[in-house]
Amino acid sequence: MPKRLPLLALPLMLIQELRTWLFLLGLIIINTWQSHFAWYNLLALAAVLAGSLLLVGIRYWRFTYLLAPQQLTITSGLFIRKVRHIPYANIQTLHRQQWFYLRPFGLETLNVETSSQDGKNGAATLFAVPLSVAADIEAHRQHQPKSAPAAQQPTAAVPAQADLTYQIAPKDLNLYALTSLGFLPLLAVIFGAYGKLDDLIPDAWQARVFSSLAHLALLVIVGLGLFFLLVAIFASYLNLMQKYYHFTLTQTGDTLVTTRGFFKRTTVSVQRDRIQAARIRQSLLRQGLHLATVQALVASNAADDESDHDLVLMPVVPFAQTWPTMHPFIPWLPAAAPALNAIPANSRWYYIRNLLIGNGIVLAALLVPLAYFWSQWLWLGGFIAGIWLVLAALQGRYAANNAGVAIIDEHRLAVQTGSWWTRTQYVVRRENIQSLALSNSIWLAPKHRCHLSLNIRSGDNNQQVVVRYLDRAMGQAVRDWYQPADTSQHF
Repeated sequence: MPKRLPLLALPLMLIQELRTWLFLLGLIIINTWQSHFAWYNLLALAAVLAGSLLLVGIRYWRFTYLLAPQQLTITSGLFIRKVRHIPYANIQTLHRQQWFYLRPFGLETLNVETSSQDGKNGAATLFAVPLSVAADIEAHRQHQPKSAPAAQQPTAAVPAQADLTYQIAPKDLNLYALTSLGFLPLLAVIFGAYGKLDDLIPDAWQARVFSSLAHLALLVIVGLGLFFLLVAIFASYLNLMQKYYHFTLTQTGDTLVTTRGFFKRTTVSVQRDRIQAARIRQSLLRQGLHLATVQALVASNAADDESDHDLVLMPVVPFAQTWPTMHPFIPWLPAAAPALNAIPANSRWYYIRNLLIGNGIVLAALLVPLAYFWSQWLWLGGFIAGIWLVLAALQGRYAANNAGVAIIDEHRLAVQTGSWWTRTQYVVRRENIQSLALSNSIWLAPKHRCHLSLNIRSGDNNQQVVVRYLDRAMGQAVRDWYQPADTSQHF
């Protein structure tokens, strides 16, 4: 018989619905504050909240799910009844989220992800369902007997009798949080919110504060900047510490399971043969500290709270230990770092040239109107533009020094790029490459250079990996590796 969601699913569904109206709600709240709670703004706010609650109530009433022997069946729809059949064999990942207030009830939110997506939340989202639902789906995926009831399971996060287990050490988690650049977006948000304070604070209060601090203008600006920087760094640190609290990677049979989180316990399970590629990332800071982050690219949104939606297999690991540590979990990864064929030294300056030309055109387009309308600020604009071009040149040099490719064997390829001060290395199997292209131009052909482009499925999108100004012989070897039966086309 089809089952309904528990009543505790209602507040979770309401929160998701309000997120779609977040921009409108923000405008209404700001206008309500500025108009001193005018009745028409309060009425608009109440209408949005009431409408959202009504829609959520109808969706809850019309939503059912059924765990059949061969597939998961979801029935939903406000006015048009929609029935979705999801065969267990087509499930890419199971994404489980358990907020702290759901733990006493033995409930969790379950995202069932397939390679054919239906919006950000995957093929289906089951709010506040018992822990046994995910365990039963996992059993069907692995063709195992159904699991015991949730009351008999001490935890649904880590499978029993795991073959391999890795748990992040507190020291490594601290290193990961301290070396994160996640404070930069937070800093932008804080400064943006600070710029809006003049719309919310009464004019009399602003005049009083500014008059008392007028003689300390420069000191106040510097002090506020440092204060906001420290707040952003501390907030980013705390967020990452709770986000990856007790991070654990387990491997049972052919399934990898990651669990993490303090306030929200997140569990993601993926079968190893569904992994499209492995990605090893090092920011400039972590590169200096010889640390790396390992992610898995899968054909689903394996981590919807990550900026790139890819599954984190190890948040931080010493770079020298990356390959021997990950090889037991993903056997097709090499046990040692592959030897990369770097970009020829006499071609690396092209990276610097391209960035200087591109950024120079943009900066010139900005400086011309500045010189015409605000000529007194031209010296400052020119100074900033000069610094920007120096950084662009350094980024070009960094990208050129970190670009390379390696044919590991007849089934595996390694490609490395360097962009935005981050070194990224991909290891991909031939059957998981969606397409491969070599390109050159009338300028590159005499120099025996080419551009290599790989397309790999990642989440809902395509992950394109490009290595420019590669030696043509190496590029041709990669294409022959990808199409061993077709050696008639050379350029």
